Amino acid sequence: MSNLKRFNIFVIITSFAKLLVELFIPLILYDKGFSIREIILFHVLKYFFCTLFIPIIYKIGNLLSYTKLMITSSIFFSATYIYLNFININITSLIILSIIYSIYLMMYWIGRHTYALSIIEDKKVTDNVSLYSIFTILGGIPAAYLGAKILTNFGFITLTIIVLILMIISIMPLIKIKEETNKNKTKIKEIVKTFPIQNYAFNILEQFRYIANLIFPIYVYLYIKKEFDYIGIINIISGIGSIIYIYYLSKKMDKNKKDYLKLSIIFLGIIYILKLTIINTKLFLIITFFEGIFKSALDVITQRNTYAYGKNYSTKEYVIFIEILNNLTRTIIFIILYILKASLKRILIISIIFLLITSIIKYDDGKYGYNAK
Repeated sequence: MSNLKRFNIFVIITSFAKLLVELFIPLILYDKGFSIREIILFHVLKYFFCTLFIPIIYKIGNLLSYTKLMITSSIFFSATYIYLNFININITSLIILSIIYSIYLMMYWIGRHTYALSIIEDKKVTDNVSLYSIFTILGGIPAAYLGAKILTNFGFITLTIIVLILMIISIMPLIKIKEETNKNKTKIKEIVKTFPIQNYAFNILEQFRYIANLIFPIYVYLYIKKEFDYIGIINIISGIGSIIYIYYLSKKMDKNKKDYLKLSIIFLGIIYILKLTIINTKLFLIITFFEGIFKSALDVITQRNTYAYGKNYSTKEYVIFIEILNNLTRTIIFIILYILKASLKRILIISIIFLLITSIIKYDDGKYGYNAK
């Protein structure tokens, strides 16, 4: 079995396990009595601690191994949801939850991106990333709905145990992937200096799309339909058309040597605007179907561009640099939103505006990208 196949097995199982419960965190916090403002504070704390822990996790990963890092992330993953089940309504509890959750997030995503970049072939970045995205969606399609059913019928502890078992199983294929050793390690300071200005601008503005994706589930829960099952159905609908479209898009991108970034951003921005104006539950599902197509297309394009440019540097250091940049940006944005006391709808409007601004930036995908001579 190839390393790419092993990695895709890991992706489909972890995507399923994560989305069984991860989508519901803000909703559960709200149901337990936390206000919207406190949920925004939770995001501030979460990304602040993510940024803070990245250098530490990087050193641990180099000292031990990234496979062990992923196994440890499963423990913190389960600890997050066990603590969430018994959380008290106060700021101290929110801080503790943020710390546990951020440790899991960074251990998982640093490990996942490191493995992905180390096995993706230089001349097959688009093809490899599209497969990676397809397996992510395949794992996620039924997850939120099944998670909602298990949560409703069997309780939080049962769901947490199931997720822990799945996360540990998912890591087994990674054991046979030989970890990359950086003989010519790039210093992070060098990456900071040489990373293109337009890529800095794109990555920073791109975080507003990420924030919109975080906020929309609780917006839907409060203003469209207050049911966990409906959130699960939305996740299924959004994934249905995405897989075929991603495969078609990746072939078209490679054939035309073009990433269709600008077009995808504009279409997704329009879909987000429609989501804010529609309150009919059935019509909202139709819009969600098209959102799934363009959201997944944009995920493939941005991931492909990020990984393509990453081939210019040593893998682990590049992953650390990107994670610090993204998480620091999210921290700052959420701090500003918290200070402004922005409502959910205002946060989404701001995110859509900056998403559309992103469309004017041309991403430099490096010597292994479409812009290479």
